Amino acid sequence: MATHRESRVIAVAAECLFDIVADVERYPQFVPLVADARIVRREDAAYETEQSLELGPMLHRFRTRTELDRPHRICVRSNDRSFAHFDIRWAFTPLGDDRCQVDFALDCETRSLLLMPVIQLMVVPMAAGMVSAFEARAHALAAKSGGAASASG
Repeated sequence: MATHRESRVIAVAAECLFDIVADVERYPQFVPLVADARIVRREDAAYETEQSLELGPMLHRFRTRTELDRPHRICVRSNDRSFAHFDIRWAFTPLGDDRCQVDFALDCETRSLLLMPVIQLMVVPMAAGMVSAFEARAHALAAKSGGAASASG
């Protein structure tokens, strides 16, 4: 099983960081290993995606369901047959107008014996850099727009 937990204060507004994390279709632009991500179905405060991870010579496709509680929480789960368990949780706590506490948790267990070592070698280190990737994206978007970061970019 792959697990990673992280909690830190980031100099970005909670709403802004929430929007960047919720914008799954832009992940291939800045999240390591994500080759493709597209929303295949939308509901009020949720969507389903098909994602592809580039795991060395393999491309692993899977589906997820994301539930949004803007601007507080994002929960991502997968019932894809390749996973015994897949759960990502983000929580955003505002600390004023320009900072927030971010709590990130990933729990993932694959059913595939072929994927187990790949998950440990590639996905666990990717998870350890997830919060940093989104923080860097927020700062890059803020610099590009000359101030306040936005999810469009």
